[in-house]
Amino acid sequence: MIRLLFLALIPLFLLTGLARAGEEALVITETVQLRVADGFLAQQEYYRAVTEYLRFRLLFPDSTKGDYALLQIGRAYGQGGEPERAIQSYRSLREVFPGSSLIVQSKYLEGLAAWRGKKPHQAREIFEALARDDPQTDQAPRALAAAALIHLEEDDPRGAGEALDLFLARYPEHPRAEKVQEADRLLADYRSLPQKSEVLAGILSGILPGAGYAYAEEFATGFLSLGVNGAFVAATWTAFAQGLEAVGILAGGVGLPFYIGNIYGSVLAARKWNQAVKKQARNPVQAALDFVFE
Repeated sequence: MIRLLFLALIPLFLLTGLARAGEEALVITETVQLRVADGFLAQQEYYRAVTEYLRFRLLFPDSTKGDYALLQIGRAYGQGGEPERAIQSYRSLREVFPGSSLIVQSKYLEGLAAWRGKKPHQAREIFEALARDDPQTDQAPRALAAAALIHLEEDDPRGAGEALDLFLARYPEHPRAEKVQEADRLLADYRSLPQKSEVLAGILSGILPGAGYAYAEEFATGFLSLGVNGAFVAATWTAFAQGLEAVGILAGGVGLPFYIGNIYGSVLAARKWNQAVKKQARNPVQAALDFVFE
């Protein structure tokens, strides 16, 4: 807290406490202003950091470090949970400073922001374009690894494998090549994962209520479904056998939604089982490629 208070008071001290005589005064320098902004960002005071970087842009509009300030504004917004504003900042950097050495880095960070903003398709396109257009940059290998992870999230192990193979072909000496090889091997296991058929689950529960749940390994739900549907079938049968057609129709009508729900629920149970198995298989791949977030 003391450090944050000190950072907050630096601009005030510089502006109000340093005038000495005549026209002599100590003016805030670019270095000092950026140091204040970087300090807030390091302390995860994201919005205060944005304010200080914007103040830098206002005080030093012709600075050669303006591109750095925009990049850091994007970082602050991204880490502060505002990916759209982060993307805007990265794009502004490229528009205002087309010759900046931070262009490629801004593209990579934009991809991460889009990914965190629940736009995986957009993020993958950014990463793939970066890897294609700027293959000799430090960000290109990481972009290929990130694209592979998104392919995997989209349940496209083939696309993920192609991205990793391209990584290994282009950058065999990369410090993380061994991790990428490990991820590539794990993809083979992902491709051969056992899967439950959603169609078969529905058919089984159509024939015998609860059977589809049992097939999807939700045994308790399966027994419950069998009991509920069995009770309605028994009530309907008994009513008709005793000549109580109205009661039989009522019991059958009330039980029909439970029967249909049993089929639909079995399909969802099979889908849930498949998703759980895939998620478990994705975890070690994601762990091997976690350097994309560094």
